[in-house]
Amino acid sequence: MATPLQADGYTVNTAVVPSLADFLIAAGVKGLFVGGTTGEGVLLTPGERLRLHEATMAAANGRVPVLLHVGTNRLDTAISLARHAAEVGAAAMVAVTPYFYSLGDDGLAAYFQALAAAAPDMPLLVYDIPQMAVNGISPDLLAHLSRTIPSLAGIKTSRTDAQIIRRLLEAAPEHLVVLAGNEPIALGSLAMGAHGLISGLSTAVPEPFVALTNAFGAGSLVEARHHQRQINRLLPCLPAGARIGAIKQILAERGIAVGPTVPPRPMPHEPVWPRMEAVLHPHAPGC
Repeated sequence: MATPLQADGYTVNTAVVPSLADFLIAAGVKGLFVGGTTGEGVLLTPGERLRLHEATMAAANGRVPVLLHVGTNRLDTAISLARHAAEVGAAAMVAVTPYFYSLGDDGLAAYFQALAAAAPDMPLLVYDIPQMAVNGISPDLLAHLSRTIPSLAGIKTSRTDAQIIRRLLEAAPEHLVVLAGNEPIALGSLAMGAHGLISGLSTAVPEPFVALTNAFGAGSLVEARHHQRQINRLLPCLPAGARIGAIKQILAERGIAVGPTVPPRPMPHEPVWPRMEAVLHPHAPGC
C-alpha cells in the first residue's frame, strides 16, 4: 500500500488512508501490507509510522488482514513498532532485514528473535529484499528461524532469482506462508508454491494482480498467463528512477490524492495512468 502524504512529503495524510483502503478492498485484494518498500515506511519517522498504522487499521475495520511493516535499521525502534502492531491488533508484523550495513546470518537471526520476543503473540513475517537492503534471508537462515521463533508465520521475498525463491520454498516448513514480491515472475512463484503476492504496483493498478491470483487459484493457467503477460506489459510504463512517484501519480490520476513521495525521490513529469489504462485493454501492446 502506498502511503498518503501531505504536501511536505514527510507527514502522513491520514484523511486519505480510508479512500485508498476502500479502493484496494473493492478491487478484491485479500490484505493490506503497510509501510513496505512502496509504502516508504523506512523513510518515515517512527511517529508517522505509528499514525499510518493506526489510520490503516481503522480504515480496514476488520474487512481484510492488515500486515504492518515494523522493520528498521535500529532495533529499539523496530521493537517499539512491533509492540505497537500488537497493541493495535494487526494480523501480523513484517520486518525487513537491517539494511545498508552487511550482517551475517547470526546477526540477522538475533534481530528477528528480539522482535519476536518483544511481541511474542504477534505472527512475524520476515522480509527478504537483498537487492535493496543488502542483507537477505537465505534458505538456511529461514530454516533456522522456523526452528527458533515460535511466532514465525512466513516470509515475503522479493528476490529476482527464481532459483533462490525455489530454495526458500523448499526450506520453509509447511505451516509458513510464502508471499512473493517479484512482479515479472509472479505466476512462476505461485506455480512453485508461493501462497500469494505482495506487489508495489498493485497498490495503484490492482486489477491484473487480483485477476492473476484468482485465475491461478481457480486452476485456469491460460487465464493466469494472460494476466502475467499483461503485468509485464505494464511494468515498462513506470519511468526509470521514479517508480514510487509514478505509482503515487497513477493513484492521483485515478482519483486518490496520495500526495508526493518522501524527498528527494522524484515524481514523474508526464501522466502515467492513461498509458497503463490502454495496456489493460484486451490485446493492447505494452508501453
